[in-house]
Amino acid sequence: MNIPVQASPERRDNVGKAFSKSYKLIIIVIDLILINLSYITAFFLKFGFDIPMFNLRPYLNAMPFITLAALIYFDMFGMIKFYRKSVNETLSNLGKLVGLLSITTVSITYFLQGFSFPRTVLLGSAFIMFIYLSIWRVCLVWIRQRLMRESFAMLIGSHEELRTIGRKIISDKAQKIAIKYAVDVTDAETALKKLEDVDEVILCPSVPDDVKALMIKECIERKKVVFAIPQLFEIALAKPRTVQFEDMPAFIIDRLGLTPEQRFFKRAFDIVLAVIGLIVSAPIMLISAILIKVTSPGPVIFSQERVTINNRVFKIYKFRTMVVDAEEKTGPVISSQHDPRVTPVGAVLRKLKIDELPQLFNILKGDMSFVGPRPERPVFANKFSAEIPAYKYRTLVKAGLTGYAQVYGKYDTSAEDKLRFDLLYIRSYSLLLDIKLLLTTVFTLFRGKNNYQRVNGLEGVHGTKRKAV
Repeated sequence: MNIPVQASPERRDNVGKAFSKSYKLIIIVIDLILINLSYITAFFLKFGFDIPMFNLRPYLNAMPFITLAALIYFDMFGMIKFYRKSVNETLSNLGKLVGLLSITTVSITYFLQGFSFPRTVLLGSAFIMFIYLSIWRVCLVWIRQRLMRESFAMLIGSHEELRTIGRKIISDKAQKIAIKYAVDVTDAETALKKLEDVDEVILCPSVPDDVKALMIKECIERKKVVFAIPQLFEIALAKPRTVQFEDMPAFIIDRLGLTPEQRFFKRAFDIVLAVIGLIVSAPIMLISAILIKVTSPGPVIFSQERVTINNRVFKIYKFRTMVVDAEEKTGPVISSQHDPRVTPVGAVLRKLKIDELPQLFNILKGDMSFVGPRPERPVFANKFSAEIPAYKYRTLVKAGLTGYAQVYGKYDTSAEDKLRFDLLYIRSYSLLLDIKLLLTTVFTLFRGKNNYQRVNGLEGVHGTKRKAV
């Protein structure tokens, strides 16, 4: 089934394809200048304009080697690739690059016997370097996003996927993807014929393996970009290790879940952060408790059964934001954006996420972690498990106060899409990832991200024209 979504009088290339080698070279040169400038700035901050040559000479001797190491790390962390790079990805890679380059600088100066290189300059330069490179690289991302034109894509999937996934792609204006063709998964022949008319191909989960392999092969040969929305089991293949049987490579698909060492460090991190969080938030919780008590009858704390690791049921704690016995008449229902059961004070607490603060006690008790899949109610967990067999794997780790799905999803993201985020988190877990998600959560709260946004229709999937994104 071939469903044309948007006609194209002429093919337009992405700005990313217009990046010339000379332009990339200019960017890298500026990167290297900023890296070395960060060391010079740190020297000025420590010594002023009268920098002792005794302290400066070790840096001057090490500068060529630091510059060479920076070039290697730029390639290692993909900093010379600009196609669809997000701000988060850019900052994450910069953090790794700066950390590794700082360690390399220590090694180089030690090897060259530059013992007079001030350690305060080394520490300060790392901080300054991250600021310089972040401002420069984020500006590049921002400029590219503003100048980038739409790319024309072909969406391949089942009829239902063409509607639901197509709606999400169209509504994501930051990606600037226009769906030119929406092709039914059974019509691979048409997809091949239309391949030259698009820049990118998006494969939905229902695409059979043989069709997926064929489309990826054709896209590689024709220099097209492929987006593959993974089936749930395919997430297990993320970040595979390799092993070699004689002269044959193979992927190792590790057990899904955390190792004993990872569980130990994650638990220690949770305890320390929960204690700090309780101390800092104590005045806020006290004021919230008073407001709840004087504005509506009923208990201050609301407890409810939720599911955590190994399907264990526990009592989650929250500040009460609804009227008492809110589900007495309706039974268990998922809260909506403008839920009439929410009290005026409760609405404010929910908006500021203050109602979640009592869960710090759940974290101290060991029922939850700071980061992990959000704990679901048993009735809904059983319902989703019956509908989605892989849903049970999200309880291989403790439930979390925040997580991938909460940071990158929406309030009405489907259970299956949230599960993709949860499984991706479990497969990719690291303490650094937990810290990143916590910082992103804080940033999201201050930015006021609207997790309640809904898309009310998808024009074009049925064949009508739509405006350019």
